[in-house]
Amino acid sequence: MYAPLGRQQSKNDMWDDDWDSDDEDKQDEASNTPTPVRKFSPDSEPSTGSRPSSNGASTPSFSVTKFSHPFGKSDKVCDYLIGVTETSATVGKEAIYITETSNGFFQWDIQGEPFSCLIGTPKKSTKFGGMKSFIAYQVTPSFSNIQVSRRYKHFDWLHERLVKKFGMITAIPPLPEKQVIGRFEEDLIEHRRVQLQSFADRICRHPVLSTSEVWKHFLAETDDKKWTQGKRKIEGDQNIGISLLTTIQAPPINKDTENEIDDKIVAFSKDMGKMESAVKNMKSIANDQINRYRNVHTKDYREIGKAFAQLGSAMPDEAPCLSNIGACYQEMSDMWDKQVAKDWEPLQHLMHDYKGITAGWHAVLGLYGNMKEKQKEIQKSEGFEKEKDVAVARINTHRIGVEAERTFFKQELGVDMAQTSQMFLVEQINFHRQISDRLEKLYYECWPGVAGEEQFRRASQTNLPSNNEQGLSEWD
Repeated sequence: MYAPLGRQQSKNDMWDDDWDSDDEDKQDEASNTPTPVRKFSPDSEPSTGSRPSSNGASTPSFSVTKFSHPFGKSDKVCDYLIGVTETSATVGKEAIYITETSNGFFQWDIQGEPFSCLIGTPKKSTKFGGMKSFIAYQVTPSFSNIQVSRRYKHFDWLHERLVKKFGMITAIPPLPEKQVIGRFEEDLIEHRRVQLQSFADRICRHPVLSTSEVWKHFLAETDDKKWTQGKRKIEGDQNIGISLLTTIQAPPINKDTENEIDDKIVAFSKDMGKMESAVKNMKSIANDQINRYRNVHTKDYREIGKAFAQLGSAMPDEAPCLSNIGACYQEMSDMWDKQVAKDWEPLQHLMHDYKGITAGWHAVLGLYGNMKEKQKEIQKSEGFEKEKDVAVARINTHRIGVEAERTFFKQELGVDMAQTSQMFLVEQINFHRQISDRLEKLYYECWPGVAGEEQFRRASQTNLPSNNEQGLSEWD
């Protein structure tokens, strides 16, 4: 995918000779049709040539090599459960720890100091003597305050590696959708930057993803040669997919806790189906409202303003304030266009994130269901008592891992929805208050003095009769 046209290049060699090779060309971005979600199937782990589309519309595809096995059809799920799959990382620096809190919750153990990452103002650059253009994003991690330049293709590579390594235990946040048309327009560039910032924020907040080697490499490496060396090392990582599960270090649990966690995960799976539908609907509504604010409402207010202005020009002496009303409505038309960045766009960005995250949960929950079925199959077999004991311990490790991720997800979800909905309502209140204040100001400009104030007071308290018995003030 990343190799330049006309060159054959192995996957491990991509970008080695051409750090700035442009994989954002139209040929690479022409196909942007979402792939249908494929749930985890029994014989599966992430394939090296497939990943979810960046918009989160699909989940990883998996494949494994099969061979003869005492517990029936072989797959890497079974190999993991009976202890065939091992890794040296279980006691090394790549170990992933889970702790149990005093109130019985399981959570990812935070390793190291928390940090943040700023996606700065994008810069348009060129190469090949100006023949090709690309956008570079300035990325600054707080742990070093050293700025690195990254293009969308680098984020795309990062996302692919995160999915391959962690996608079976963690729902990876989505990237912005790829674009072919207008990808150098300022609005689109800023829209993408905002979503990249959200992606980076979510990775930084995640206790496992934030400490991953690929994320640190992405944020810190400025030297091309060292980048290539680090990239090759990351792409050669064997602790991915099923193998990653052997790096998880979790406390032991009893049968009651097993059942309790299973009940939570089953209920969570049902909730995820509802959430997917709700998120998709809200994203559609937000898109529609953004379009209405920027096009329909803006145009309507301009047309209203033009109509009043035209009417005022026809009777300047009899109704001089008509022109003022026209000017006011045309002025307020710009307020609708600017407002979407304060209320509907943040909501749209959040729905984009959760559309991708909920899709990522298909792989996590699918693998968990597959593990349980395989473990039952192992327990029903005759003999192999040692393997049965190993299977119980290992599925419990995976069970606790899914529960730790579920706990983290629900914490994030609660904060995200509360903050975004609060901000949405505050901005809606402020916006409509600005409209109201501007119209009230206009009213007093048209009808100044005591008579106008009294009429406004009465009109604010009661509905004006249709026959105008109280009498409106004449135009002054």
